[in-house]
Amino acid sequence: MNITEKSDVYSYGVVLLEIISGRSAVEPQVGDGLHIVEWVKKKMGSFEQAVSILDAKLQGLPDQMVQEMLQTLGIAMFCVNSSPAERPTMKDVVALLMEVKSPPEEWGKTSQPLVKQSSNQS
Repeated sequence: MNITEKSDVYSYGVVLLEIISGRSAVEPQVGDGLHIVEWVKKKMGSFEQAVSILDAKLQGLPDQMVQEMLQTLGIAMFCVNSSPAERPTMKDVVALLMEVKSPPEEWGKTSQPLVKQSSNQS
């Protein structure tokens, strides 16, 4: 196995997944001991919402921030594509991440919450 820019991109994608999910790359006691990439793919392949992959600490954040995390999740999955040829370059990853960030004045402008609040609001 050769170390290439594409393997660096894969590793970067793994780090993004760790940050977004709040999990280590391999946690034997959680997620059936799957590597984080396989765990996320399994979750995304099920009927669970993508927000279930996000770190629980993100609950209650403004919808726009949650939306940005979901977009970042998509970029991370792009980085960990099983085909190295299909992975973006790091330059592309940076450009994609720059497009995700929105200014704070845009937060909270979505019409429906993406993450359900735990409080009992009517």
